[in-house]
Amino acid sequence: MKTFKLCSMTMLMDEESTARQEMKTKEIPLVDGLIINKEEVGKAWLVEAVLEEEWRPFFEAYLRDRESFMMEVTITRRTNDPATLVCDVKGINELDQHMSLHLDGTLVVKQDDLSDQLLRNLIDEGYEGDELYEEFRARKKNRGKAIQGILSNAYQEVRDQQNSD
Repeated sequence: MKTFKLCSMTMLMDEESTARQEMKTKEIPLVDGLIINKEEVGKAWLVEAVLEEEWRPFFEAYLRDRESFMMEVTITRRTNDPATLVCDVKGINELDQHMSLHLDGTLVVKQDDLSDQLLRNLIDEGYEGDELYEEFRARKKNRGKAIQGILSNAYQEVRDQQNSD
């Protein structure tokens, strides 16, 4: 197992989005955190995040309902590309002035994988040259429908695999 500093967590919220709406994000401000790569075939990760106590009700609802969610995490440095995990809350512990959130996560897709798929889709749509570059940057920045579709498909594949185990 390898342990890394958790630099950021952003929850990807799929709030019954319509075709025109984009996937919403919710930045989860960290007090501190770490992430452990369990180095298993299933791409399993353990996340411990120290958060302000105000986040307790939000994550208790996910724990109570046993509801999974997608989270983008950045490790080691905030400037690194994020990885996307499908997470389940495994525990919430009280600390002196904060709370500790424990998540089990399954790696869905790395940012490089998203970029590769997005680029392939743009080429398939006929973009080339400078137009390809500009459209790639725009969709990557705005989390366009292409990225949302890739993430949604990856999320569903992980959920289907977990349900079959």
